[in-house]
Amino acid sequence: PSSTLFPYTTLFRSDFDGGLAPMTYWYHDKHDLVLELRELHERRVLKEMEMVLDERPDFILLGGSGTITMQGPKLARELSLPTIKKLTRMAKEAGVPTMLHSCGKERALVEMCAEETDLDCINPLEVPPQGDCDLAAIKARYGHRLALMGNLHTTSVMLLGTPQEVAQAARKAIEDAGANGG
Repeated sequence: PSSTLFPYTTLFRSDFDGGLAPMTYWYHDKHDLVLELRELHERRVLKEMEMVLDERPDFILLGGSGTITMQGPKLARELSLPTIKKLTRMAKEAGVPTMLHSCGKERALVEMCAEETDLDCINPLEVPPQGDCDLAAIKARYGHRLALMGNLHTTSVMLLGTPQEVAQAARKAIEDAGANGG
């Protein structure tokens, strides 16, 4: 079983006629309502986490794809990080490891999670141009705190690459971050 946490922009953009643009105005013009909506969402997700933890899963996957790419670090800190902190604390207290999935730019999210949450693993740590993760640098700075998963370009390598290109990218990831596990 897994619990899914979606960042504010991913979860609610379909509620706004026109998508991200009107939602961005709404965030600035009706900030109090945005925070109220975030709190309602958080209560639902925390209750879901309680139910999932009652089933004693092997791990919890928190889905936050595009957390930084879709809303930027400042908004992610305000709208998503408080819930990530609570979910990872609940899981840690229950002895259940957590992993966060967030495609796109993720370096700032890795930093937030490593320094401020009880998260255990993060992926996919995408390389440019889709992402902004240098696996060797992330391993050096946060490898003692987080298990790292990924760093293979999800489309040009994993989707469209040859078996040899996938193997080459995987070898590079192992060379960049394989020392001492994690």
